[in-house]
Amino acid sequence: MENKNTDVKFEDLVRRNFNPEEDNIIATDVSYIPADAAENFAYLSIAISHKTKMIESWKLSQSNNVQLVLDTIDGLKRKNFIFHSDHGFQYSSYKVLDRLKTINAKTSMGRVGNSLDNREAEYFFGCLKGEYLNQLATTKMKFDEIYKCISEYIEWYNFKRKQKVLNWKTPASASAINS
Repeated sequence: MENKNTDVKFEDLVRRNFNPEEDNIIATDVSYIPADAAENFAYLSIAISHKTKMIESWKLSQSNNVQLVLDTIDGLKRKNFIFHSDHGFQYSSYKVLDRLKTINAKTSMGRVGNSLDNREAEYFFGCLKGEYLNQLATTKMKFDEIYKCISEYIEWYNFKRKQKVLNWKTPASASAINS
């Protein structure tokens, strides 16, 4: 079961702006992947650019916790951006909010129950599962095997998967243009 913290109120700074002029919005989310693991799941946390659709950081864990999100944030190589999420308990934790302050990131959250407010992250998870993971028997795969598969998919997604929204460029080539 997902834990949502609906008591905290953060402004939605993104307001469904999926094609911003500036590359300053990073969407994030955690998704469950059925696995042969302690909790029957592996948990994938991603950080994706709204502008370039590039997966800029990702972590896979056997626990869905604050440390998973902190590790994802630590993988980002940027400062001064909007960090947009849903109301998952991790994103409103003091540890995550403090870490975001150290890199001058502004916290933004979509409206409760509106998954389309976090479309970029949700779209990526849909691609990952629909194009790839659903073809594999992840429930019979060990954590390390799933990690390897996700790593290969993200490499392909960032550097080879052309997207119509990017004028048939890959996220990596769109990212190079915006650098």
